[in-house]
Amino acid sequence: MARQRLRRRRPCRKAHHPRGRHPVVSNFVSPAEIEERPIPQPGSGQVLVRLEACGLCHTDIHAMRGDWPVKPNLPLIPGHEGVGIIEQLGDGVTTRTVGQRVAMPWLGYACGECRYCVDGRENLCEKQYNNGYAVDGGYGEYMLADARFAVPVPDGVTAVDAAPLTCAGVTLRVRVE
Repeated sequence: MARQRLRRRRPCRKAHHPRGRHPVVSNFVSPAEIEERPIPQPGSGQVLVRLEACGLCHTDIHAMRGDWPVKPNLPLIPGHEGVGIIEQLGDGVTTRTVGQRVAMPWLGYACGECRYCVDGRENLCEKQYNNGYAVDGGYGEYMLADARFAVPVPDGVTAVDAAPLTCAGVTLRVRVE
């Protein structure tokens, strides 16, 4: 009887896609459920942030319940008071660095070109999006942020102390002349 030659099986070479755990709101009547999702990759002008803390604001509760006339996009990871460490930079990001602690407020993006943005009133930008409402927010392990709106957190300020400070992210700035 001839010996059969045993072939070694090569391990499957599937691409490794790291995943993170995130509470996801899928509808406005059920509680958020923890899901594992691939860690997103930052696009041009974005940073990937590994979250350390996120405050809980009543706005987040309204978003999860769909209480307002303009409903958030579902499914949604809530949270607009996130603080974390930048892990990756997207193309073109030169104002932030890997390892830098940043906070992500309610105002996650504004166009920078409209009359409101040019006048320093980004909170009125008609093209704005809000973290934890129009885009995924800070309740998960990771989130993407526009580098221009990821606010550096000074050394010595903990993530837990910094997180609730971001809630004033749409406070109108007043010019004193």
